Formats: sequence, C-alpha cells, structure tokens
Amino acid sequence: MIILALAANAMASPEADWEGVLALENGPSKQPASVREAKLLALEHLAKQRQALKGFLDKYPQVDKTIDARIRLASLQATSGKIDEKQSLIDEAMRQFQAIERDTAIPLEKRAEAGFRRVCLLLQSLDGMEDLRRGDFVNAAKNFEIRYPRDSRVPRLLVEVATICDEDPSLKRELLERADSYPGNKSLKARIADDLKRLDLLGKPLDIRFSLLGGGEFNVVAMRGKVGVLVFWSAESMPSILWMRNFRRALSKMPSRKIAIATMALDAESGPVVEAISSLGINSWVNGFDGQGWGSPVARTCGINALPTVFLLDQRGILRSINARYSYASMINTLIVSPPR
Repeated sequence: MIILALAANAMASPEADWEGVLALENGPSKQPASVREAKLLALEHLAKQRQALKGFLDKYPQVDKTIDARIRLASLQATSGKIDEKQSLIDEAMRQFQAIERDTAIPLEKRAEAGFRRVCLLLQSLDGMEDLRRGDFVNAAKNFEIRYPRDSRVPRLLVEVATICDEDPSLKRELLERADSYPGNKSLKARIADDLKRLDLLGKPLDIRFSLLGGGEFNVVAMRGKVGVLVFWSAESMPSILWMRNFRRALSKMPSRKIAIATMALDAESGPVVEAISSLGINSWVNGFDGQGWGSPVARTCGINALPTVFLLDQRGILRSINARYSYASMINTLIVSPPR
C-alpha cells in the first residue's frame, strides 16, 4: 500500500492535476429528470469544481496556473450565488476579481480576464434595473477599455453594454461607433451595422410591408391613428413565446382599442408558427410570415438581430422605440395620454 501511495504521488504533477480540474468543466455526467434535480446536480457539481480548484491552489500555490485557478474559482462562486440566489456569494466573487485586477504583479492578460468576467457579472445582475444602473455598466465597460485597450474583447463588451441603452439613443450610438472603430470579426461588425440601422430608423415614419401568414400583404402605415406595436419573433424562440404570452395578458389592462398590433415571424417553416399563434391565442392579430427567416427583407431593412424585438410607433406612424420589450406598458400609456405633436 505504501508503495502504491508513493507511486501515485510520484505521478501527480501540476499539469496532470490541472487537466483534472479542466475535465470537470464538462459538467455533470448524470442527466437530470426534473428542473429541481437539474438545480441540485448543478450545485453539487459546482461544489466539486470548487473543491478541486481549492485543492489545486493549496497544493501548488506558486505555479503558472494559480491565477487561472483563482479566476475560475471566483466565477464558480458567482454561478453558485446566482443559482442559489445568494447575493453574498456574488459580491465575494466580485471582490476576488477586483483583487486580481489590482495586483500589478499579475500579468496584464490575466488581470484583463478577471476584469472582463467582473464586468460580465455586473451585466448579468441587471434584473430589470437598466434605467437605474445604466451609468454604472457604461462606466465599467469604458474603464475596461481604458485599462486594457489592446484586449480583443473591448468592442464586444461595448456592444453588449449598448444593448441596455435603447432608452438613450445618443449613448447607444456612441458605444456602437466606438466598438466599430476597432478591428473585429465579421459577425460583430454585422451586429453593429444592424444596431446602427435600427437607430437610424428612430424618430422617423416607418413605412414597411411584409407578407401575411394567411396570404396577402400588410403595410405598417395601416397602423396609423393608433399606438403601433410591431413584434419581430420566432416560434422557436422561447423568450419570444414568453413575451407574447405576457403581452397578450397585459392587453386586458390596457385600452386595446387604441393599440394596433402586428407581428413578423422570422421562421423558415410555417407549421410551428401556426401552432404557436394558436397556442398563444393571438389569431386575431396581424401576423406576418414570409418563410425567409433571418434573411427576411423586412428584418434586414429594420436591422433585426435579436428576438423578440419590439418596435413602438406613435399615432402618426413614427418609430418611438426600437426595443420596448420591457418598457412597453409605460411607453404605450404615455403615447396614448400625451401623443407627440
């Protein structure tokens, strides 16, 4: 037994132990049978990962992978906090990231990794507080840009922060144009172009046409005289389905006679769209579909790159919001009570 233990210790190395740590990132091997079991399995596996990382740090306090282990450990702590709804764990993870960033003895790229994860963690903690905390997130992204100007993730971070700035079009444009000034991959450049295209539509009359699910064509101009809600969605997008369901319920508390609704499904097949519309009980709405998915001419004209996207038009057909997904109730009420002149 002693010989076996000595042999095992002889075979152990930082590299081998680190491979064991990385292997745990594949997640639990068992498939959960319910949502509750999935949560329990996730928490158990996270605890196993934390234990492995702490063991690695105790065993090898001076090796090259130490900072990587600390960063991963903080990320796991934040994930556990989100799953278990323990803000104290998230706050502690934030402090751990900040400690790494402040240590100038740590290589710059490692500090940048900690900083990036910290800002992403901030963004994930929005919880409907975009209006109150928008400035904090914008400052965090700009500070990351100042500290790590050569980091390839700077433009992506600026674009992500721009997504919460729909209520501040000038700030959104500033962030997008700054992101666009960096060299970037084609997909990010295309996303920025779409976002800027939507911004260019804001404050102008929207005059677009699209094919209807049952045949024929609809012109958005027909919505004038009422507050118009134009929803881009997909039957395969669960956030779209949930939004439509919640919006349909919210209509019962709103002056629906003063609201015109139209949807455009960005799906390739009509079957799932028909089924979803029937399930949602929105057959009476104006429902568009042309079978071209993301390549739909109307989607490309409007720069749609996320679902659901909710356009809000005033009674004159002027586009007043390029994403009223969360704020539609207050914005619709404002437009009805005090229509722009």
